[in-house]
Amino acid sequence: MRLIILVLTTLSLVACSEPVDYTFGFSAEETDRFYLLTAEYDDYMNVPAGIIGCCLASGSKSASMFPEKYPKKGYFVWHDEATESYYRATLKYPENLKEIADGLPDFVNFTDGEKYPKEVYLLTSITSENEAISWISNGMIGNKYNDRTLIELDKAKGEPFVPEFIKERRRKKALQAREKSDSESTK
Repeated sequence: MRLIILVLTTLSLVACSEPVDYTFGFSAEETDRFYLLTAEYDDYMNVPAGIIGCCLASGSKSASMFPEKYPKKGYFVWHDEATESYYRATLKYPENLKEIADGLPDFVNFTDGEKYPKEVYLLTSITSENEAISWISNGMIGNKYNDRTLIELDKAKGEPFVPEFIKERRRKKALQAREKSDSESTK
């Protein structure tokens, strides 16, 4: 009896500590307009992105990671080349995100008609209006998928701001201009 309890306890601990298997995907409404500087989940996990391209909810830029759990929030910072401005937004994810992911259906490959296991994607896109939107999906966008499921998780308007490195650069330029002006006035 003790052996059975030990085995069941061990199995439950191993099953609970297995990493979650999903892929982060990033995209934008307009190709090459946005540079995603920060994609941070739950204040500890940074995911690389860079310049993100077309189209909404496509996940055209992706990074596979095996975190311990699904995130509760995402913090995003991006630069909009069209407006030459920086924006930031925080998205909140449902507490039951794992259950939502587990409930996603398998997908059918369009080319061969075969059914394949779902590939869970946590997608984030930036719109032309500088909104950040997140979805969960059973696959990336593409013509090979049929029966793709896409569930919107959250949306937030980007808040324009000036990053610290820009403020520091401006302070240095102002100081240099002041020093130059002072040195010219003493001549």
